[in-house]
Amino acid sequence: MIHIGKKIHEVVKAKGISISVFAKKINKSRTVVYDIFERESIDSLLLYKISEELDFNFLSLYDLSNNNQQIVNETTTFYGDGWKLKYMELLEKYNKLLEMKVEDYFKTNV
Repeated sequence: MIHIGKKIHEVVKAKGISISVFAKKINKSRTVVYDIFERESIDSLLLYKISEELDFNFLSLYDLSNNNQQIVNETTTFYGDGWKLKYMELLEKYNKLLEMKVEDYFKTNV
């Protein structure tokens, strides 16, 4: 079975893209990107987005006729280790919302 996170990391390095730039391209934090690099499986929608941004077809690495290799969908990822990724994404959104609220507060009260 391929380790998709390692393969993504290899492609990012081979293309000379910094982690910060890659994170911005896929709209994730650097922490989430490093988590992706450690994952053996990944949500298919996220993999598609990464494939588009890196111009590399990661789906072609999977032998879809072989039942031993599978792309983990969002539902099964959530019940595995994927909850960590979902939780970090939610925290990022919450932090952005807090930053906006603080900015709005200072604009109206200062």
